[in-house]
Amino acid sequence: MDGEIMEIAIITLEKVIVMCILALTGVICYKRRIIDDKQNEGVSEMVLQVFTPILLFTSLQQNFSEKMIKGFIVCIIVSMIGFLISLLISYVVSFREDDYNKAVEQVALIYSNCGFIGIPLVQGIFGSEGVFYMSAFVAVSNFLIWTHAVIIMSGKTDINSIILSLKSPTIIAIILGMTFFIMQWRLPKFIMEPLEMFSSVNTPLAMIVAGINIAKENIIKSLKHKRLYFICLLRLIIIPFSVLFCLKLLSIEKIICQVAILAIACPTGVTGTLFAMRYSKNSGYATEIFSMTTIFSIATLPFVMMFC
Repeated sequence: MDGEIMEIAIITLEKVIVMCILALTGVICYKRRIIDDKQNEGVSEMVLQVFTPILLFTSLQQNFSEKMIKGFIVCIIVSMIGFLISLLISYVVSFREDDYNKAVEQVALIYSNCGFIGIPLVQGIFGSEGVFYMSAFVAVSNFLIWTHAVIIMSGKTDINSIILSLKSPTIIAIILGMTFFIMQWRLPKFIMEPLEMFSSVNTPLAMIVAGINIAKENIIKSLKHKRLYFICLLRLIIIPFSVLFCLKLLSIEKIICQVAILAIACPTGVTGTLFAMRYSKNSGYATEIFSMTTIFSIATLPFVMMFC
């Protein structure tokens, strides 16, 4: 196997281990009651509404390059390809499920945790260039989560959610960041310095929140749920390799292909659980999928990256 590919797989494994240690901190804090559910919700909102948007904005503050602009557009196209493949697979495998579980499985299979877990990983492996490209996946994912995923969960078109998605801090940060990138505007150092400090907080806090959410689940009980293994196999192996096969046929630039597969190979996000609770679907099942895919991704992420 190509030495460079093996090196990416090893780096991915190292970064996954780092993320596990951070997540374990969250588990310990929750088990020892240092942080409770309400505090966790607050920290989660800070990550989603403040630190991740700042990280995305600062990662886009780079010297102008037509190559990167073209790469960003390619990433948007690739993310849509990944979405369509995930959508097709999710509809096929959940066809016989009742509506209570079907919506949960479809959202879990289609939408990866490319924000919470993908951004810290790609930052550690590929640096600011990787985050630049990952921001395209995050933008598309955020828009579709608040439109398509809401339609799946609610069973009806929610215009307010579509409008809300365009007003989210993540989308606004990416639009502002791309504007600054294209126009080559630069903020003063006394503003960029605290923004960069906030950016560095994103990774540890995001993984601590992930650890807390895992700690809230009965993992032993989840291990006995046979269909969970099938869902994990689809989310973490089948879907990423299906997308990778398509990207190989299209001869996508290597770093874009690697970032794309990393984004798609991430475990299921916690958003599925929140939507399941809001729209009276099986939120317990959604949380089980989140926990199990997150745990199994420790092994599957480095494995998938070996083939990029």
